[in-house]
Amino acid sequence: MTENHSKSKFHFDTPEGVSKSSAEKIASSLLKGCAEILKGGIGILTETVQFMELFRVGRLDFVPRADDIFLVTYPRSGTTWMQMILYQLASRGNMDFTHICQVAPWFERVISFNVMSAEAIEAILSPRIFKSHLSYRWIPKGQCRYIYVMRNGKDVAVSFFHFYKSHLGFKGDFSEFFDLFMAGKVQFGSWFKHVSGWLEHRDNPNILFLEYENLIQDLEGCLRRIIQFCGFDVSSEQFPEIMEKCSFAFMKKHESKFDHITATIWEKGYKQNAFLRKGEIGSAKTYLNEGQEKLFEQKSEKYIGKFGANDDLHIPANPHSSTRNP
Repeated sequence: MTENHSKSKFHFDTPEGVSKSSAEKIASSLLKGCAEILKGGIGILTETVQFMELFRVGRLDFVPRADDIFLVTYPRSGTTWMQMILYQLASRGNMDFTHICQVAPWFERVISFNVMSAEAIEAILSPRIFKSHLSYRWIPKGQCRYIYVMRNGKDVAVSFFHFYKSHLGFKGDFSEFFDLFMAGKVQFGSWFKHVSGWLEHRDNPNILFLEYENLIQDLEGCLRRIIQFCGFDVSSEQFPEIMEKCSFAFMKKHESKFDHITATIWEKGYKQNAFLRKGEIGSAKTYLNEGQEKLFEQKSEKYIGKFGANDDLHIPANPHSSTRNP
């Protein structure tokens, strides 16, 4: 019989001669509706808890140090690039990290998702570098330094659209995304309000404003402004190496150290290349103690009978199965 490849892989065929009753169809619809409601409710509760943690730790418990540096942007405005620039300048060219967020944490995310405790944040050596997408209203205030990077909003919209497609599963076209972007119905809200909220404080001596376009056109000049603003000690011998490591070509070559997906793996404590482990038999002997072995064997015998690695596993015939050929 020829297979029908036109069906969705999630399509469930009803067995021949069996039809779904109205009650089953209604029950399925009700369960689907309940699941959607629960998912929505859980999402709201999760976001509420995350906001509460951010407010508690970020606004009530966190005390900025004088040499802390907050790198702030609206998303897709050169944030990761600036993380790399600041860390390179602060560490004099070190690349000993799995992901850039380990050494320049995303402030609101590590708090909201409990990636780092308040004690762990406090233990970071100075100068601490924090990435953030927070508005001026919500950023922790102190005598620390803030670097705000702006980018042409039209380019931000295009870059954000591609990020939504590649990392957030957005299925619409650019016109649909552009409408959401203009209405501020995207992550971190309105680009216009975010940028204007920071620009209101452009005369604050603790805030350095940079334009993404200037970073592209005059990286060396921008790096020297950052060094002066932050008080970094970078020798003339170290500067060319740092310039090279802050280039797009170098970062593209080491993209896994900057990709949002790698950050998620680090945040959740997952280990890469650990899915396929050893492919051996009998390794349970090094893990199960005598009591655990006995408990497993008793339960195994109760449900499926005795068998071992060197025994044939005889599967009894199902007395209810049909003798008709499939």
